[in-house]
Amino acid sequence: MDHGIRPEQKTGIGATDPPIKYTVPPPKDPARCEGCPYPGVGFICWSQDGSCLRTDADRIGRRASGR
Repeated sequence: MDHGIRPEQKTGIGATDPPIKYTVPPPKDPARCEGCPYPGVGFICWSQDGSCLRTDADRIGRRASGR
C-alpha cells in the first residue's frame, strides 16, 4: 500500500560544526565543595554570585522545616 509518503532529505546532513563549549568560572570558595554530593552529578551546581545548590537546598530545607 503506497500512500505517497516519501522520506525527506534533511538539509545540512554532514555539515555539522564542532560542539560549542561553554565555560563557567570555578566556585569562589572551593573549600565549601568538600563533602558536597552535587558536583559529582555532572552539572554545574554553583553560580557566579557565590551561591551554590547545596546552600540553596539547605536554605529551602530550613524554610520548609520552620512551617
